[in-house]
Amino acid sequence: MTSGPDFQSLETFQKEEIERLRDLLPASFRAWIKVVPHSGGERLLVSRRQAPWQPQGTIAIDFRRWQGIPQPHRDLLFLREVGWLSHRNWLQPGFYQSLALFGGITTLVELSLQHPFSALLAGGITALSVRQIWQSLHRESAPFDADEFALRRAQFRGYTRQEAARHLAEALEQTLKLDPSDILTALRLQRLRTIARNLTPSPGSS
Repeated sequence: MTSGPDFQSLETFQKEEIERLRDLLPASFRAWIKVVPHSGGERLLVSRRQAPWQPQGTIAIDFRRWQGIPQPHRDLLFLREVGWLSHRNWLQPGFYQSLALFGGITTLVELSLQHPFSALLAGGITALSVRQIWQSLHRESAPFDADEFALRRAQFRGYTRQEAARHLAEALEQTLKLDPSDILTALRLQRLRTIARNLTPSPGSS
């Protein structure tokens, strides 16, 4: 059972840390990302949306474990999770998002006009667009894109690109120790270490 002073200390840290993390966010992100506590489970951070088409997202943090992590590592892990969440937004502006919207509206209009062939054609365009969006959200470079977002954003908070890469790599090393067979994390680490050595490979390169 947690004692009163320890519990209060954790509660204070949690409240102050949520405010500090929100300050790391770009101003345009603060309206749609919510930081909340969570406990239990293996994951330190959990990001989720209520629905794929909703821009709002939640990042849940196990603050009891989070408290023991160096602040630079916390900053980069959090920003990386923000990048991951933002890259998985179905409604972010793009060609296929616009095409899917146009196709969906056209399908409804053609159905209301009882034009089955035109409705079928528009529906096919909509389905193909949604498939392209899904593939884009699940492309192999997505984890590297999230890392890159964290590095870029950290530079607005006083880190150099090399420092940010080093801190994120050090934080990810702990993850790799838990699962040495995680090839993707190993590739991300390789890239981050290269950046930390003042080299600049393209995102997703190994």
